[in-house]
Amino acid sequence: MASLLLHREERSSVATNPQCEIQQVVVEVTQACNNNCLHCYNYWYPSKSPPEGSQPILTRAEILHLVKKVQRQAPLFSVALSGGEPFLRLDLPEIVTDLTNTGLKVITISNGTLITEERLKRMPEGSTFEITLFSANRETHDLLAGRRAFDKVVANLTLLARQKCNFVLACVLTRLNLQDVTRTIELGLALGARAVMLNRINLSRHVFAQADQLVPSAVQLCDALQAADKAAAKYGITVALSVPVPPCVAEPKNFPHLHFGWCPRGSKDAYYTIGCTGLVRPCNHSSVILGDLRRQNFAEIVGGRKSRSFWAPIPPECVDCTHPLKASCCGGCPAAADECLGSRSRMDPFVTIACRPGTA
Repeated sequence: MASLLLHREERSSVATNPQCEIQQVVVEVTQACNNNCLHCYNYWYPSKSPPEGSQPILTRAEILHLVKKVQRQAPLFSVALSGGEPFLRLDLPEIVTDLTNTGLKVITISNGTLITEERLKRMPEGSTFEITLFSANRETHDLLAGRRAFDKVVANLTLLARQKCNFVLACVLTRLNLQDVTRTIELGLALGARAVMLNRINLSRHVFAQADQLVPSAVQLCDALQAADKAAAKYGITVALSVPVPPCVAEPKNFPHLHFGWCPRGSKDAYYTIGCTGLVRPCNHSSVILGDLRRQNFAEIVGGRKSRSFWAPIPPECVDCTHPLKASCCGGCPAAADECLGSRSRMDPFVTIACRPGTA
């Protein structure tokens, strides 16, 4: 999560609450999106309608109420506003202001196409964003975004810098854009990015059928990570891999200037997700409903049996692993295994496809 990336140094000031240790949450303010990304991980795509039923989405006041409810039960430090595309909500600036006024660090995760100067002026000064740029190549970015979007994103990144906002550049690595990694990082830096997130594609149920066309081989991914590592060293920029890349795919010690992230599996660094109708899920990659924050306590939900059982399974292929990072890795993303293969005891499908014999 970019909130971790930007604010890690400040977290020591957060007091510990004995009820719950969770320090960050994701709040999906809408399920609507104006992009049509080839690799979209949202479990409701392509229907783009609330899978929970006809429950109305949370109002601005309800979002603030639920986040404050979490604050009372956990040492909450940051909130990431996600979707869908958050800027499709006309009251997004006010939502950001409400949450910032509670003392939280707020980051808005956006595809960058709907940002306007008027909306930025309604947000707190120095607001933080995570903006997606798939490639420095216009055609590649637009192919992955599913529409013409590149020029608008670049123009709006310039606008963010001019308005003295902070932004992290986020790039999803697929077979289609690996070759552009260096140029994409350089473009992000030229536009004012404070850091870069390289998130390898994380498969979902609807994307799984196209996995062979989208998932890079381990060799291809490592080549891209070597390029990113050189760029991180050359420019002194933080480059983080937030979606776990197991050591059997890419050995972290071979990329000393990259920050490898791991699935927090329900630990204090977990990013439980509050959906746009108030239902809580283990993370933004999972469709599993753990509870309803409108009717239950947050600590009760994340500490309950359903939550604990979600994080417990370990793929059998990983049991005899001797790698020093075994306890951190645990087979990659359990949500992806659950969504694509129907079991969190299965290996993350990204791993099996990337490491498939003969994959080039």
